[in-house]
Amino acid sequence: MVEVRYEGVTKRYDDGFEAVKNLDLEVQDGEFLVLLGPSGCGKSTTLRMLAGLEDVSEGSIQIDGDKINDLPPGARGLGMVFQSYALYPHMTIADNLSFGLRMAKGEERLPDDEIIRRVQETAKLMELDDQLEKKPKELSGGQRQRVALGRALVRQPKVLLMDEPLSNLDAELRHQMRAEIRRLHDTLGTTTVYVTHDQIEAMTLADRIAILNHGELQQHGAPLDVYNHPENEFVQGFLCKHIDEIVDTANSLFPKE
Repeated sequence: MVEVRYEGVTKRYDDGFEAVKNLDLEVQDGEFLVLLGPSGCGKSTTLRMLAGLEDVSEGSIQIDGDKINDLPPGARGLGMVFQSYALYPHMTIADNLSFGLRMAKGEERLPDDEIIRRVQETAKLMELDDQLEKKPKELSGGQRQRVALGRALVRQPKVLLMDEPLSNLDAELRHQMRAEIRRLHDTLGTTTVYVTHDQIEAMTLADRIAILNHGELQQHGAPLDVYNHPENEFVQGFLCKHIDEIVDTANSLFPKE
């Protein structure tokens, strides 16, 4: 089982600003949890502390009951997908997918035949098996994002972290990639933490959403439970009203006959 737990986690910067305040949150084994909120609410900081890219000021973060506060990022068993594809333009897709595996040292270094097997298996899963000899510039935006996602998955991470991974795609590609990400999760069952400010994205992807504002957890639960039973005015305004407005706009644009 791969569970993640935040216990009393606070992130405080040198100027005294608290980006995350006393966060208690659990991500269950195999769950797709979405951290949702407006810009500056602390959701990316929450993710980055789990990834080891930000220090924890107070509290603890645990994976499977083991405290990881002081572990370096590479020792946490995580895969991460960022807003930018961050692909190496001079490398083929196969080399981009295998890069992290090939850079491992000592006992962590897999045999070459296992690396090849994982790359081929991941490429097939991502529908990239006929693109392995191409360079990133030869691919579409959606394909490049699948390479970035595949590069994280090829490591077979304990937990998959995604920070606004679809923000650079146009609306049609975002819709396609949302469906792709959900399909992959249903196939692999990897414990996943996903950051977005997009309410529709959160509602369509998540098993559970955690809504933050000003660094504080406002509410968490299944998407429809939160939508139907908001616990405070912020959740009501940020999530429910916004989605209602989208539905009203869609109904006005595409009226039922």
